Amino acid sequence: MSVNNPLSLGAMLDAAAARADTPAIVFKDIRISYAELAARADAFARGLLALGLGPGDHVVIWMPNSIEWNVANFAIAKIGAVTVTCNSRYKGVELEYVLRQSDAKALVMMDRLETAGIDYREILRSVVPDVLWQQDRRIVSAKFPELRHVIVFGAEHDPGCLGADAVVRRGAKVAPGELAKIRVAPEAPAAMLYTSGTTGAPKGCLLSHGNFWYKAREYLALHEWGPDDRCLVPVPYFHIFGALGCITANALAGSTQVVMEVFDPEEALRLIERERVTIFSGVPTMFITILGHPGFRDYNLRSLRTGTIGAAPVPVEMMRKILDREHGLGMDATVVYGLTEATGGTHFTRLGDPIEQRVSTVGRVTPELVDRIVDPTTGRECAIGTEGEVCVKGPSLMLGYYKQPEATADKIRDGWLHTGDMGVKDAQGYLRITGRLSDMIIVGGFNTYPAEIENFYLRHPKILDVSIVGVPDPVLGEVVMAFVIPKAGASLTAQEIRDFAKDQIANFKIPKYVEIVSEFPLTGSGKVQKFKQKAWAVETYGFSAPA
Repeated sequence: MSVNNPLSLGAMLDAAAARADTPAIVFKDIRISYAELAARADAFARGLLALGLGPGDHVVIWMPNSIEWNVANFAIAKIGAVTVTCNSRYKGVELEYVLRQSDAKALVMMDRLETAGIDYREILRSVVPDVLWQQDRRIVSAKFPELRHVIVFGAEHDPGCLGADAVVRRGAKVAPGELAKIRVAPEAPAAMLYTSGTTGAPKGCLLSHGNFWYKAREYLALHEWGPDDRCLVPVPYFHIFGALGCITANALAGSTQVVMEVFDPEEALRLIERERVTIFSGVPTMFITILGHPGFRDYNLRSLRTGTIGAAPVPVEMMRKILDREHGLGMDATVVYGLTEATGGTHFTRLGDPIEQRVSTVGRVTPELVDRIVDPTTGRECAIGTEGEVCVKGPSLMLGYYKQPEATADKIRDGWLHTGDMGVKDAQGYLRITGRLSDMIIVGGFNTYPAEIENFYLRHPKILDVSIVGVPDPVLGEVVMAFVIPKAGASLTAQEIRDFAKDQIANFKIPKYVEIVSEFPLTGSGKVQKFKQKAWAVETYGFSAPA
């Protein structure tokens, strides 16, 4: 495959369908081949064309991991439209923001997620009440002027929505040649994933088909990943870890996804044994709960070969257990550092690296990129061994933030993506992350920005001010803590603060700890001294990570 000819997502699927004789997806005892997946994606794509959707249109996918997610995603790609991913745990406030900010022409969703007790239709009605009636077989909403269609996979949908089967039936009237006429360029946008913003407003990160191809190619090379591999998918597709490291990488390799709707450690153990999984990638929380599961030794996990651990530091004792062939997982696991704006991992440790490098560094830059460490004040490149901001440059950098040119220009300067993370690089090119320029909190692998949560809580009628910080957690890596100042004369409890957010924002953003205070520590210019709040929070609620 030529370095100068990146493939679109649809072309990757078609190539796998033409050559792969392994299953594309194993999900809930259902097995689907690449040929079947490609045929279903084509049928759904023709249905989207019949609805008037086409190149450049934004289509939100809001559902848990499933075969249907893959079908919708590849169908959207094949018509040259853009998949806008929406966290499957999002509630009404967050769904409304995504639909509005993305200028979505359509929403593709599941009717419900039984295992988590989520009725997506109920949430949708609160945001788009227009789905309760039908007007000319499309949505007519003053609140969402761009939104035309809501498509539902599942047994039930409201009158203003279209069932996925009905969309496919409409597509049967569209000649296959109409789909074949669409040429999707590598530089065309393929997906938009939301990253929480330091100003409180999540930013839509636009990634191209070429971005996905360049990065997936490196994932395959770094893991010696081929068509015979079987990859456990415990991470959500709406996250770059799932969108790139699972859907795209497996399609490019022609290998098999063993998909989990939601992560459960015992189910993961069962699937690894039953499906002879060879690649297992996830966040440290997943590895911690699997290794600590009481039934861990009851399963045969010897099929495991490699995988990646990302989104948080890996304690040395956990890494020893992951590498241990006799008493642990026996995986030659790599450690990754990355961000959505670079289409995932920018730095990886390599297969066979010493354990010291896997726990003290995040590895070397991926081959399609170059990196440098710069002084955040002067912008000058730092000497080896000197701390500065981590910057990367290359063909897997995002197209930009949707409708936010100033934020894009601040993030990518002179072709260099400024990560916002501080680090030190050694003479061999191995990077050690030392801190963050931002206040970002990583909860179980999900990037969470205090400003977004603070802005939400300022809607509370009894809250005068709120300050959010992260607290170390032995399982999730970090959790959210809120310092809250009530309005004069108001009485507030920690439980009231948590209850206000329940069913309104994603559960990982809800504060685990709450402290009601009369004032915040301030600088001379009146800014909140979050470092003092965080120090108190860590001393009070934090834990000491194993050495």
